[in-house]
Amino acid sequence: MDDKNQKETVQGYEIKRAVLFEDKRGFALAHSPNAPDPFVTWQFTQGENGARDYYWGRYASSLESATSRYEDRIDHYRHETGLSVVGGYKYYPTQRPVDIGTYPKTAENTPVIVGNFDKREPVEDGKFQAWGFLIYDAPLTAKQIYDYELRPAPDNFDVVVARNKELVVMREQAQVVGHWEDMKGLPEEKRFTWHRPSIHAFDLREPVVSPEQMAGRYRRARHDFDRADRQTAPKPIAQQLAEAEKQVRRDTPQTTDKKPNRDER
Repeated sequence: MDDKNQKETVQGYEIKRAVLFEDKRGFALAHSPNAPDPFVTWQFTQGENGARDYYWGRYASSLESATSRYEDRIDHYRHETGLSVVGGYKYYPTQRPVDIGTYPKTAENTPVIVGNFDKREPVEDGKFQAWGFLIYDAPLTAKQIYDYELRPAPDNFDVVVARNKELVVMREQAQVVGHWEDMKGLPEEKRFTWHRPSIHAFDLREPVVSPEQMAGRYRRARHDFDRADRQTAPKPIAQQLAEAEKQVRRDTPQTTDKKPNRDER
C-alpha cells in the first residue's frame, strides 16, 4: 500500500500489491517474470520496525489466478478475524449501490474489500451519504474517481498528502493576506488569518477556509500591494528627464521673430 511495498523484492519476486490488517498481519502479491510460476501470494507479519516476514506462499502461472487467490485470502482472513485493513484506500459510491460495473477494476488494481449497504447511509461521521464502500491497496486515478462518481475517504494517504500540500501553500499565502487584512482593518470575524507572536508570522484562523477562498483573497492582496508599489516607486530616469525638459519649456518665455505692426511701434 505504499512505495516501499512496490519496490520490495522477496526471493526474486517483486511485491506488486500488499494489504495490512490491524494485527500487523497481511497478504502480498508478487511477480517474477523468469520464475517457472511467475506469480505468488504470501501471508506476512510486520514487525515493530516495519520489516516484514513472508511465508505460506501460494504460486500461480497467471496474474488472473494470483489476483483471485490474493483477494480470497484477504476476504477469508477478514471474516475469520473481524479485523479491519489499515492504510488502505477507501472510496464511497455516492450515486448507486455497489454492483458489477459500478467501480474501477483493472488487472493492476482491484478492490480487496467490497462493502454494500442495504440503503444509502451516512458515512464519515455524517459528512455525506453512500451506498457502500470499496477498499483498494493502491490509490485510484482522478479520472477513475470521476468516471465512477466515487468519493475518497478523507484519511486516505494520498488525500492527506494533497491536503498537507494545500495547507503549506495557504500558510505561505497567509503572510501576504495577513498584512493586507491589517491594512484594510478587517474585523476578526472577517479575517482569514491571525498573527501568532510565538512564530512571528501569520497563521490560518480556525476553521480553516478553503484553498479557493484563500487563493482569491491572496490575489486581491497582491493586486492592491502591487498597485501601491507602482504609485510610490520612483520614476525611471528617462521619464524624469523627459518631464524636466517639458517643465523647462513651460517655464521659459516664448520668443518670436514676428515683426511688430505699425500700431505696436
